[in-house]
Amino acid sequence: MKRPLGTLLFCLLIPAYLPAQLSIERTPPRMFQGPTTDQAQTSGIATSSIDPSRTFVDSARTMIVEQKYDQAKEALRTALRIAPMNLEIWALYDETVIADYVEKKRREKFSPIIDGDITPVFSINRIDSYIELDTLFVVGTLQNISKGTRQKIVLTARILDENKRELRRETGTLLIPERGLMPNESSIFEIPFKKFPPGGKSFRVEVTSYE
Repeated sequence: MKRPLGTLLFCLLIPAYLPAQLSIERTPPRMFQGPTTDQAQTSGIATSSIDPSRTFVDSARTMIVEQKYDQAKEALRTALRIAPMNLEIWALYDETVIADYVEKKRREKFSPIIDGDITPVFSINRIDSYIELDTLFVVGTLQNISKGTRQKIVLTARILDENKRELRRETGTLLIPERGLMPNESSIFEIPFKKFPPGGKSFRVEVTSYE
């Protein structure tokens, strides 16, 4: 009776033990193959070979199309600091400088700009006014501060109200108009206003013509 009982227990334990053993030793199959060492090295080489100056070059090309030449030149200068031996960037920079020069000359042709030093010709000094027989006289001294003789000098005086609006204007000349003024020479002028306009609060004098 003991041997059949032992055999029976052994037969009952084997089916329960085998699935557990198989589940422990079985490994799941690999669905995707990982990168090999050569592939990883190749990927690293491709990443490290990216030129950081290309970003600035592409940005400069966009600015050139939009005619933003100053910004394009600045972007190309940055690219050249990164890749100073890149002949393509140097060529693009030269083209941008030329395009900027041509565009500025074209603008000057349609909208000319003239620069000049400030060189006054006359100086009006000691200006005053007085009324005599219903006539307002604006008097003063005019000096020629230029380097040449000035002739046929005409002055204009304007009467202004309290809001600086012009009420009336009159012209006048020097006391000896035919003589003119030599360099650094001064002369008195007098401009009369007959029937002085009411509401006048101030006046303004300027040289309106000369030769």
